[in-house]
Amino acid sequence: MQLSLENLTVSSGDDVLLGPITFDQSLIGITAVLGPNGAGKSLFLAACHGTLTLSDGVVQWGGITADQNRATRGYMLQTPVVLRRTVQANIDFALQSHGIARADRKAKIDAALHRARLSDRANTPAATLSGGELRRMNLARALVADPEVLLLDEPFAGLDPAATQDMEAIISDVARSTPILMAHHDLVQTRRMAHRVLFFTNGRLRENALAKDFFSQPKSDDAVHFLQGQLL
Repeated sequence: MQLSLENLTVSSGDDVLLGPITFDQSLIGITAVLGPNGAGKSLFLAACHGTLTLSDGVVQWGGITADQNRATRGYMLQTPVVLRRTVQANIDFALQSHGIARADRKAKIDAALHRARLSDRANTPAATLSGGELRRMNLARALVADPEVLLLDEPFAGLDPAATQDMEAIISDVARSTPILMAHHDLVQTRRMAHRVLFFTNGRLRENALAKDFFSQPKSDDAVHFLQGQLL
């Protein structure tokens, strides 16, 4: 899927929070959005999804502006959203918002539960799930409408090692068929999973490189310091 950004800028008053950013990229596998806290990673994902008002510029997916084809993307927020109903009903709610007929929803729900390794929890109240299960439920909800692209905001945040391992396996499997744009901060995991890295500091895109090149030959001083674990 082709992501095209032209002068993407997000401001608050006189403060530029994000951008300006211009590039034209075909997303393959996992594109990791890296950077320190406050770098603008979550803002960037929201802008790319078309849920954030831009101060300037245009975001296009496959030549169509982001706000016009939002239904073609799955978007998983960092903080899990939980409705007071079963796991299955939580996922069904996402399909209703896409306008998918009831008769067509059951098979999609079952497939999403299977991909998220939650088939045995379908009729469980979502509020009783563990943190890792909640994260997988929200991943299933992002996947259920068969998106062309998946946007994930810190999908591993706060997870224990076992839950992290489960999520990594699921996301890596999804990435074989669906491009993923993923805000992340774990360097070891990014090195293992990502095809490309977009590196941000202070709302600016500092590097756009293949992951292997970013980790072996970072071009900006900020990236070098970040990879060395220094504060930016």
